Amino acid sequence: MQNTISNKVEGAVAAAENMAQRTGTAVGNVVDATKSAGKQVGAAASSEMSNLRADLDDLISRIPSLSDIDLEEAKEKLMTKMASAKEVAKIVAADARKHFNDGVDCSRGYVKENPLQAVGYAAAIGFLLGLLISRR
Repeated sequence: MQNTISNKVEGAVAAAENMAQRTGTAVGNVVDATKSAGKQVGAAASSEMSNLRADLDDLISRIPSLSDIDLEEAKEKLMTKMASAKEVAKIVAADARKHFNDGVDCSRGYVKENPLQAVGYAAAIGFLLGLLISRR
C-alpha cells in the first residue's frame, strides 16, 4: 500500500515537472518571439525614419531653388516614403501580434488539456512568489 502511494506521488511529481518544463518552454518561445518582433519593429522603424529624415534634409536644402513642378515631385516622393514606413510598421506589428496570440493559444490549450495541473502550477507559482516577496 505504501509503495503504491509512493509510486503515485512520484508519478505525479514527474508529470508535474514535465508539464512545468513544457510550459516554461512555451513561455520562453513566446518571450523570444516577442523580443524578436520588437527588434524587427525597432530596426525597420529606425531605418525608415533615417531615410525619411535624410529626404527631408535634402528637400529643405533644395527648397529655394525648386520650381513648383519639382516641389510637387518632392512632395509625392515624401508621401510615398511615409506610406512605406507606415506599411512596414503595420506588417511588423501584425507579426508581433501573431506571435503573441500563438503563445496565448498554446497556453490556453495546455490549460484546457490539464486544468487541475494548471491550477496547481498557478498555486505553486503564487506560493513561491509570496515567499520571495515576504523575504524582502
